[in-house]
Amino acid sequence: MVSASDRFSPSFTISIFLENHGENPREKVSGLYDKCSYTSRDRGWVVGIHTISDQGNRDPRYFFSLKTDRARQVTTINAHQSYLPGQWVFLAATYDGRLMKLYVNGAQVATSGDQVGGIFSPLTQKCKVLMLGGSTLNHNYRGYIERFSLWKVARTQREVLLDMETHGLHTPLPQLLLQENWDNVKRTWSPMKDGHSPQVEFSGAHSFLLDTTLEPPLCGQTLCDNAQVIASYNQLPRFRRPKVVRYRVVNLHDDSHENPTVSRQQIELQHQQLAEAFQPYNISWELEVLEVSNSSLRHRLILANCDISKIGDENCDPECNHTLTGHDGGDCRHLRHPAFMKKQQNGVCDMDCNYERFNFDGGECCDPDITDVTQTCFDPDSPHRAYLDVNELKNILRLDGTTHLNIFFANSSEEELAGVATWPWDKEALMPLGGIVLNPSVYGIPGHTHTMIHEIGHSLGLYHIFRGISEIQSCSDPCMETEPSFETGDLCSDTNPAPKYKFCGDPGPGNDTCGFHSFFDTPYNNFMSYADDDCTDSFTPNQVARMHCYLDLVYQGWQSSKKPAPVALAPQIVGHTTDSVTLEWFPPIDGHFFERELGSACDLCLEGRILVQYAFNASSPMPCGPSGHWSPREAEGHPDVEQPCKSSVRTWSPNSAVNPHTVPPACPEPQGCYLELEFHYPLVPESLTVWVTFVSTDWDSSGAVNDIKLLTTTGKNISLGPQNVFCDVPLTIKLRDVGEEVYGIQIYTLDEHLEIDAAMLTSIADSPLCLACKPLQYKVVRDPPLQVDVASILHLNRRFTDMDLTLGSVYQYWVITISGSEEGEPSPAAVYTHGSGYCGDGIIQKGQGEECDDMNKINGDGCSLFCRQEVSFNCIEKLRKNQYASLAPQRSSSNESEKGGWSVGGFAKVDIVRIITFVKTVVKIVAHRTGLSETGLVHTIV
Repeated sequence: MVSASDRFSPSFTISIFLENHGENPREKVSGLYDKCSYTSRDRGWVVGIHTISDQGNRDPRYFFSLKTDRARQVTTINAHQSYLPGQWVFLAATYDGRLMKLYVNGAQVATSGDQVGGIFSPLTQKCKVLMLGGSTLNHNYRGYIERFSLWKVARTQREVLLDMETHGLHTPLPQLLLQENWDNVKRTWSPMKDGHSPQVEFSGAHSFLLDTTLEPPLCGQTLCDNAQVIASYNQLPRFRRPKVVRYRVVNLHDDSHENPTVSRQQIELQHQQLAEAFQPYNISWELEVLEVSNSSLRHRLILANCDISKIGDENCDPECNHTLTGHDGGDCRHLRHPAFMKKQQNGVCDMDCNYERFNFDGGECCDPDITDVTQTCFDPDSPHRAYLDVNELKNILRLDGTTHLNIFFANSSEEELAGVATWPWDKEALMPLGGIVLNPSVYGIPGHTHTMIHEIGHSLGLYHIFRGISEIQSCSDPCMETEPSFETGDLCSDTNPAPKYKFCGDPGPGNDTCGFHSFFDTPYNNFMSYADDDCTDSFTPNQVARMHCYLDLVYQGWQSSKKPAPVALAPQIVGHTTDSVTLEWFPPIDGHFFERELGSACDLCLEGRILVQYAFNASSPMPCGPSGHWSPREAEGHPDVEQPCKSSVRTWSPNSAVNPHTVPPACPEPQGCYLELEFHYPLVPESLTVWVTFVSTDWDSSGAVNDIKLLTTTGKNISLGPQNVFCDVPLTIKLRDVGEEVYGIQIYTLDEHLEIDAAMLTSIADSPLCLACKPLQYKVVRDPPLQVDVASILHLNRRFTDMDLTLGSVYQYWVITISGSEEGEPSPAAVYTHGSGYCGDGIIQKGQGEECDDMNKINGDGCSLFCRQEVSFNCIEKLRKNQYASLAPQRSSSNESEKGGWSVGGFAKVDIVRIITFVKTVVKIVAHRTGLSETGLVHTIV
């Protein structure tokens, strides 16, 4: 029972832990309203999620809306950024009769003073309903809810933070109207519509307090671009100890093993130059030569950077302009009009007719019975053509990219290209389509051997030293480098800004230097410059740190050593008592939780023995090529679109296969177009995640994807029905009720411009594919040393409590990863003085470099886990007693919070695990797939 005086109190606080599964463009998590009012249906308050963009398919945020008894309209305030599905969040909203406030993970993210007075008039005492999980308007919430509390006072920010720390558990207090822990849902709540109560289950969430999400800077891509991570590789020599890396040179011969692409002398000279260049930096190379005897391949021109579909498209493409392509199928030639009719079908290849305009002499120049097709067949559609795209060569050879860096050879066109490398963050990095492509004319040739060194630098994560000046989009590009930095330009703080320059010295000003009048001390002798071999001779220490980092992050399989990757950051203190301290630490930098085993799925297994995999085989009945821009293959592997909500060639789209003369619609009802994605390991799924990164303006979030089907190993197709999608937030669908193995999916759309970047299938816990995997173990080392019995313990989880402490003593802690009998390098040290403060205790210790302290180890709430103030937040006050930081976005509006500049770090980055709560009881609220019934709860106040 809630008394009348409580019901009409002008002040209240609602707080809730939730893990949203997303989809609905407007989800109501909880609200209080008058179900009997005929004059105003929107009087009351609501907390939920909605989109703030005009398109309705992007930027979904938490919101708090309120309309009081005397107000003419509703006031809505929004969170500072899009929510992330699948992550636990502590959400709180307060109103004190004058001021609305919204908190996300304890940070004040929005305020408004537009509402005044009580919510309901004292004259209307009945019909007040507290709603949880949805409304009668199908604004239904999908996800978990835990620890729901309703107060009759506006809690202060300090109290909100304490609620978060104590996980919302309180002893009964006069101000606490309702505290729900789901012990007896049916007794307290009534189903809203269809009579079904939500599921109540125990969460399998870990009890970790440390947020292991580490974001790269705006201009970066991976963990190795994170300032704290790369600082460890810069400062700790043990992270740069010798590494031996395998590489494989692919040398084509004809069938008689004659006429190699490159000679043995070239291979030996290049290997010698490679060894000398990298030896000072503790990186050595182990050579393997793969001799391929195949005349069909050897006698063809291998093109490095020509999209063969462009040959003969009536546009001159310089990268395809070669004699053996017929100068881009004739597109790059001024053609005369020969007597084609007289020459066609004359049994001779007439070269003046051998262009696309004349159907390549009616096909006679591609007839092996008439001519030497290796010299005359220019037709891109002929199986006998004289050239191959280098990716076609890679697909024919299908070499394993997980064990070696593969080196291929290909020629460029008249637009000279010496080499092309695959970035370590590219989805092809460890696949057959990855590796390095070199022009054989610069391989193992004196004066050109540094080309391969340069390309290997790219494969190991190095940018050009002129990236921040000559490779930016404009002079307002946020990656423009005005001074050496870990966050702009080439992400190295020891390479001064420089423009592209091929000479051995500092360049003068040019037209592309954005106001720079001169450049001094430029790294022109760096291997990542464009200077010649007689000038380039070194990498900088920051570049060396990046290469070692990427060898640990991505390329462990290229090394014969079984040593596990290190924990790249110091262990973090997450709690203490008068006689103990508790530490947690990050996973190894490569993200693996189990020992590496060739041929097993263990590399894909997470804590809890949950297997996570991306699609590896994509196809579509649409008449398009299997590879290339917007092809099905672009949806394989991890997401790699850099700017969601903008069209990207790194996606699959039906539009790529649509004939421009097709009468709309290209994807007609009822089925539309579809993409089929297969996964390497069939499994019983827990969830499916799909990255839909672009939807045309003709469609809103609810109509673009009209069905997703699960393909099971039993032959049954399970339809999930229409899905709501956001272009900047991945679609996550929980599949716990499927109960059988899924090997693939089909995604249907009526939107011919829709773009799909990737799909990820996650298994239920304790997947059979992970059961045989041996977990990594951890050893904690302390100075002064731990007692022998404690020091010998190997830990399976990433938490350690030290109870052998003396007040005032200084302790250092390191964590070592153990795989089998191999030990990794010790992590950076955590330094702790027992009895003193630490980051996360709620007290700002400026002497330790803290800018804020909000009593947790979570990123994204204004105060980072390292107690640094995050971009777009202000530390607005020091509260009494604990003196921790109170945080709010800069320039918050009176009506709606500003978007601010804090970024999630790129849509392509996947945050698998970010848990902030202890094992708990949660209520699971799911909108049924048919859309005919929804599960919601109401608590009637009488």
